[in-house]
Amino acid sequence: MLHFMEIELRKSYMKHYIQASCIASIVLLVLIYFVAFAAQVEQEPGFQQYTNIYLLTSTVCMIFFSIITAMMYWRVVMTAYKEHQSNSVSLNTLLLSKMVWMLCFSTIAMMCSIIPSFVVFSVTEMFFPIVHDTLTADVLFTFIKTFLVFTCCVNGIGMIAMRVGLRKKSIFITILTAVVLCAVSGNVSIAIYGNDQLNLALSGVMIAAVFIVILELLSKIGRLQTR
Repeated sequence: MLHFMEIELRKSYMKHYIQASCIASIVLLVLIYFVAFAAQVEQEPGFQQYTNIYLLTSTVCMIFFSIITAMMYWRVVMTAYKEHQSNSVSLNTLLLSKMVWMLCFSTIAMMCSIIPSFVVFSVTEMFFPIVHDTLTADVLFTFIKTFLVFTCCVNGIGMIAMRVGLRKKSIFITILTAVVLCAVSGNVSIAIYGNDQLNLALSGVMIAAVFIVILELLSKIGRLQTR
């Protein structure tokens, strides 16, 4: 397993994904401070609240990761097809292992990008507050739950967009589908913020989408190989 992970991480597209995740973390931190400072200067009450700042910036992060994750899923599937042609490993086995790997990796990458940014901002706010609000444990706990929902959305959107793109045989369609799904899920996530039941339902839909796409791909490959 460790050997498989090492091989995958050496691939160029994985290195690009890691670099994009690192850049996203820095950009996100800058965006958080920009929103906080802008709200203070413009006296914008809506963004003088930690809840709204975290929700806006995490939504932007979700959109970014949804798009690049969809592109990564596309590359992973294409790579699996090419590698299958050069060795005797079952395509189903190869594809499933790569999809599960990418699922785990994209989740960890998003966590490693967004959590440090929010931790740094939250810590500095304790000593040098910019926002005229109180950062409570309840605010942080609600954000953590919403972040987990966003993580499910990233993988669900990535999977669906990848499958649509494969059907149309176009990476452009993959990206376009991801953008459209981000717009829909982003608005839904903001609308149901703090509602545990609806957040759980949205997470369930996205998790179900991941499993459906994987099973549908494996089933299609199985039918093609039996012909």
